[in-house]
Formats: sequence, structure tokens, C-alpha cells
Amino acid sequence: MLPRAAARLQGVDAARGLAVLGMMAAHTWPRGAEPAELLVDGRPSVLFAVVAGVALGLISGGDAPPTADRGRARARLALRAVLLLIAGVLLWMLPSGIAIILDAYGLLFLLLVPLLFAGRAVLAATAAALLVTAPLVRDRVVDLTGLGPSGPITAADAGSLALDWLLTGYYPVLLWLPLLLAGLLVARSGLQHRRVRLLMLGLGATASLAGYGAAAVLPDVDATAHSGTTAELLGAGGLAIAIIGGALLLLDSPRKPRAVALAGAPLAALGRVALTVYVGHVVVIALLEPLGPAGLFEPAVGIPLLIVLAIAGITLGLVCDRLGRRGPLEAALGAAVDAALPRRGPSARLGA
Repeated sequence: MLPRAAARLQGVDAARGLAVLGMMAAHTWPRGAEPAELLVDGRPSVLFAVVAGVALGLISGGDAPPTADRGRARARLALRAVLLLIAGVLLWMLPSGIAIILDAYGLLFLLLVPLLFAGRAVLAATAAALLVTAPLVRDRVVDLTGLGPSGPITAADAGSLALDWLLTGYYPVLLWLPLLLAGLLVARSGLQHRRVRLLMLGLGATASLAGYGAAAVLPDVDATAHSGTTAELLGAGGLAIAIIGGALLLLDSPRKPRAVALAGAPLAALGRVALTVYVGHVVVIALLEPLGPAGLFEPAVGIPLLIVLAIAGITLGLVCDRLGRRGPLEAALGAAVDAALPRRGPSARLGA
């Protein structure tokens, strides 16, 4: 097994950093009196989810997962999921105006526990089935109940809360599970191989064109951000796969130009402290609620805020890299899981 530092892939970290930067832009960029969908709406959170699947695949063994102690690996993932779920619910209580993704992350991780070591055929079949059927089930539920995205904290009862999390919310986990499964699938395919990276770039771009192209030419097909349709998930998910594949080709090549390495370093550093930066930017925007909240900032506030948040996040990542440490919340989450379920054997040396 590779030691933790050597096992990290710059391209994966950079893709995660791009996702965090995109989400911060979505929450701070001025919208105007008649807001239209921005490029950073929805797509960064989809990229965040796909990268999460990739990372889970890497820390559980990549294309050669261990056959021993899988129960402990699943238990560690479940505990991490519960902690993220709690953190997400707490963030929903802040007056940020942001649709928090961490609680959905926790639920997605829980759903992924039984599939963590499934074969590639099972992962692909499950992802494809959910990609087609989950949006149809969601549409039927919405027709019957009239429910839509509300956020768990404002859900009226346990039943509507469950439906919000599973099917009708901003990040409905049954619809988004194919995104994590796609990330896990590519990690199990061997990200160290150039042909896998090229396939990710090509197939991801093709899927993205198919999803967004269908919405462009077919009047009844919707691919807008957070619409949760098959077209949107295919379009944004394919784009995410292509971005990760392209980032791996650029940043994890043994012959990459120095200029490319230098350009990718800030994004990769940001990606390594993504949890800390995500939570931090939610707290900052909540504190600035009288001037906003998210999506309602004036240009004189929103644009400088985005610049400050981006610089602060990248600086934190670079400082942590220089000190050889993880981000504060990344370290705290890891320590909590390690305290309850310590790592054993080779899996303790895996990195993502």
C-alpha cells in the first residue's frame, strides 16, 4: 500500500476545490432583480458529490480493495455519515439562506455502506436503475403530496422530513445516489491508469452532452439546476466525471509542466480543507445575513465576499499543507471516527 501522502491524487483534490469554490460563488454572486440560472448553480454540488464517491473508493482500497476487515470499514463510513448528518442539521439552523448539503451527504454515505465493496457491474447497474427510476418516483410523490424543497428544519413532520431528504428536497438522496456510485465506480476502475482517465473525460463529456442536449432539443425535458431529472443528473454528473478525469490527466501526470502544477496547487489545497471551508463560509454568510442572505447580496458585497472567502480557503489549505496537517474540521471528524473505531492494518495507510 502507498503511504497516506503518496496516495493522494492532486486531480481529485483540485476537483473538490473547484466544487467548493463553485458553491461559494453560487451563494455570494449577485443575482439581479430577475435572477437567471448561473453556471455555478447546481453543478458544483454535483461535482462535490461525485468527488465524494471517488474519495470513498480511494480510502477503501481503490481498484484493489482489501478483502479483510470490511465490516470495520463499513462501520467507519456509517459513523462518519452520522456525524455529517448532525453537522448538516445544525447548519440548517443558521440564517444563511443556503441549502445545506452536509446532511444529505450523511444520508448518502449511509445508503452507500452496503454497496461500498460491491463489484463494478453491481455499482453500474444500481446507478443506472436509480438514474432512470428515482426521478419518476419523485415526480409521482410530488404529484400526490404537493411537497417540494423546504429544508429539513422547516419540514412539518417526520414524514415530510423523510420525503424531503429522500425525494423532494434540494439534494434528494435517492436521486443523488447515482452520482456517488459513479464516483465509486471510477475509483474501483483504477484512477492511476491513463486510459481510465481518458475514458472519464470522453464518456463524461458524452453523458453531459446527452443530458443537456436532450433538454435543449426536447421541449418536455428539463435539465435546470436542482430539477432532479434524469437529464440534469446525466448532464451535471457527466460534466463532473469529465472534470475529474481532465484534472487527473493534467495534475497527476509524471511529466506535467511546472506551470500546470503551480496553477493546480491552489485548487488542490482548497480541496484538502473542503469541509472546513464549506462550514466556514456558511457561518460567515449567516453572520452577514442583514446584508444578504445567500443569493441576495448586492454586487458591492457579494463579489468582494467571494474573493475574500476564496483567498481565505486557499490560504488555509496551503498553510495546512506546509504544516503537514489536515483542515481543522477534517482532523476533528477523522479523530472522532478513529476514537470510536480505530483503523487496523493496511487500511490505516490509505489516502484520498
